[in-house]
Amino acid sequence: MNKRFVLLVAVVLAGFLITGCMGGGGKPGSSYTLSGSVVEKGTNHPIGQIEVLLGTKHTTTDNQGRFEFTNVEAGTHTVEISVDGYERFEKPVNVNRNLTGQKFELVTSAPQVNINALEGITDGEELDQATIRIAGNVNDILTPRSEVGSLTTAITIDQLQAIINGTVYEIRVESDGDFDQELPLDPGSNTIQLRVFDDHGHAGTSAILRVTVTLPRIDLRVILSWDTDGTDVDIHMFQRRSEEGNVFADYDAWNSDRHVYWNNKSPSDFGTTEESNPILDIDNTEGRGPETILLQEAAAGQYHIWVHYYRAYGYDNEEIPSKATIRITVNGGTSDAEIHEFEKTLEHGWEVWYVGTIEMPSGTLIQVPPAN
Repeated sequence: MNKRFVLLVAVVLAGFLITGCMGGGGKPGSSYTLSGSVVEKGTNHPIGQIEVLLGTKHTTTDNQGRFEFTNVEAGTHTVEISVDGYERFEKPVNVNRNLTGQKFELVTSAPQVNINALEGITDGEELDQATIRIAGNVNDILTPRSEVGSLTTAITIDQLQAIINGTVYEIRVESDGDFDQELPLDPGSNTIQLRVFDDHGHAGTSAILRVTVTLPRIDLRVILSWDTDGTDVDIHMFQRRSEEGNVFADYDAWNSDRHVYWNNKSPSDFGTTEESNPILDIDNTEGRGPETILLQEAAAGQYHIWVHYYRAYGYDNEEIPSKATIRITVNGGTSDAEIHEFEKTLEHGWEVWYVGTIEMPSGTLIQVPPAN
């Protein structure tokens, strides 16, 4: 055999061996970027705010389903994704260079969800308010998904959610399939998706609908939600000077100055302009919330935030505990925006919870001991 030929074969084999040891061509010790998106198979609808695992690394998709891993060592790594309502996703990926535009598809047998069938919402719409009405009928927004050449059988929807800027809100569906709920938006661009769960636990997610809120900023936004149906939990916000004390007023005094709540939704004594007076722009009395207060331009002072478990009896007419969640956004719509979130289980009706105090104009969250 020709010696030159033998030498050539040896060099080629050595190259293959080195390439295999390096996981497909990446240099030893090199690191790369892996990025892409997670979508629903068959619809290409993005799935945001979910965890993606890559070996020991993990990240969360943004509101548009996009993710990125940096400093990934050369070699083969397994991508893992587990999301309620979708089949578990697992796939080996050979990282031997920067990999962009990767698309990982999650499988479901739930119906396809058409967000464009909602009533009165147009993609790309501009709004001069920070709320949006999510309304329609589940039979209009759902299309059976083709499964192995045939359509799925009759579907019972167990749960409907709206996902706004990554925050999930539960939507109450009536027995005839109707739903109608006001939900909060942020200043600027907002993303909206719908997600349904059928009675088998399978999930379907809609495409993204985008709307823009033209309000330039919101100094103070308070959003309350809770986890029980048929109950009523309320937000109360008081503006008080330091000498007045932090007091949750008795019922007879609730209509006193500088107090926004369900029976005084648009007070006029917080500030001297319309923008400096808060509004209770969403009041939910049927369970779960949200209930929201909006203040565009906060006058200087202390804003005490309280929660009141007004009605603790659910649809079974039994008093039930309810876990309340408060999200407070200060300086919304600006680069200085700051979010504070709190949770507390309210054990019985008429219970009150002092959440905290926002001191304006600094926007600092402080605790002011409640006065007797």
